Amino acid sequence: MSEPGGRLIGLHHVQLAMPEGEEDAAVHFYQDVLGLVRIEKPAQLAPRGGVWFRSGDLEVHLGVEEGFRPAVKAHPAFMVEDINGVRERLESAGYKVVDTVQLEGFERFYARDPFGNRLEIIEPA
Repeated sequence: MSEPGGRLIGLHHVQLAMPEGEEDAAVHFYQDVLGLVRIEKPAQLAPRGGVWFRSGDLEVHLGVEEGFRPAVKAHPAFMVEDINGVRERLESAGYKVVDTVQLEGFERFYARDPFGNRLEIIEPA
């Protein structure tokens, strides 16, 4: 079977929702705790609120959502180096880490951002 044209080749960014006016909390968590670098939103999108981050080729966009409700099941899985160091930073900052069933070849756990969005933190074993 041949591959169809227009195939998917990767992810440009992950978008998560956040409540209005909580940009400082997003910066604290995603930049100060997780270590992502804040990047400027394009000028035409800035008035909508929210904040964007980058680490290497990964971008994480936090967008303001009216009537915000956190993603409690759906989640991004962030591949990390030094999963124990990430765990330590989260716990030291007061965030709960939840261990889960391990997948063959990986170590992983879950945490929630300040808005309640579920995040998986995963590292190849």
